[in-house]
Amino acid sequence: MLWKLALESLESKLKTTLVAVVEHHGSVPGKAGAMMVVSPTGVAGTVGGGLVEHRWISMARQLETAHLAEFSHDGVSTDSICSGLQVMVGLPLSRKDIPVIRRLVMMSETGEPGVLEFRPEGLGIQPFDERSLGVREKGQDWLARISFGRPDELFIAGGGHVSLALSRIMATLPFRIKVFDTRADLPTMAENQWARTTRLDDWAGLSRKIPEGPHSWAVIMTHGHRDDERVLQEILNLDLRYLGLMGSAAKVAQLYRHLQGKGLNSGLLEKIHAPIGLPIRSHTPEEIAISIAAEIVGIRNGSSGK
Repeated sequence: MLWKLALESLESKLKTTLVAVVEHHGSVPGKAGAMMVVSPTGVAGTVGGGLVEHRWISMARQLETAHLAEFSHDGVSTDSICSGLQVMVGLPLSRKDIPVIRRLVMMSETGEPGVLEFRPEGLGIQPFDERSLGVREKGQDWLARISFGRPDELFIAGGGHVSLALSRIMATLPFRIKVFDTRADLPTMAENQWARTTRLDDWAGLSRKIPEGPHSWAVIMTHGHRDDERVLQEILNLDLRYLGLMGSAAKVAQLYRHLQGKGLNSGLLEKIHAPIGLPIRSHTPEEIAISIAAEIVGIRNGSSGK
């Protein structure tokens, strides 16, 4: 995690530089809010990869003062032809920034939102206010603000092999992962080092463990259709960004008919992504996990997911 790397480097009195995309326009590899920390011990985070990131890593190791610059992806000023513009900041950190970095470590762990301020003289934190974001320049006296805060959370009902594979993939993305299962001594739950795992005595009450809102994503992949139905009935009324159900088309259709026969509003079923994942003819747990992750990323980036 980039703030922990920044803190460790500063406390070790190592040269540490924070690089951030503070504004973007058009199609670019790293959008406003993307950040990375560069220190002699490594690099954490990303500003989009490619040539621009590589260039900034080299620059960051040399920077002595804060640097605000535009990168046009027009194939002229860079080799990139994404047809967009990035405004980026390189900010050498110092020991006076340690209190701010410590607070950022805590805020990232709790998901507390805020606004990160970049000034030539250092970092600052302000309460979240979307209206304040962007770059304001007056010669050398510039100010740039980006938002940070609560990451998306993926809640997985079922801790089997697909759940394990999906946790591994989603851990590479800005998601916190939590896996639930009712089975005792499940090896794949014990093996899951990428998620916080919880064993439940029963699926009843699961809805109280999943917060509602645009940052909450849930998938159902239990070990049987009866458990799938219990979980679905438990969380279907939650206001979630995404709800997916794993299973064949035949299984999903049968489950829907059963629920409708019990009087469930068919309109609620329309919000479920089932069968879950993009249709890539996946078979193995890893392939299925890739298809699910791709669907989630697509929806997160504005796709319908269909």
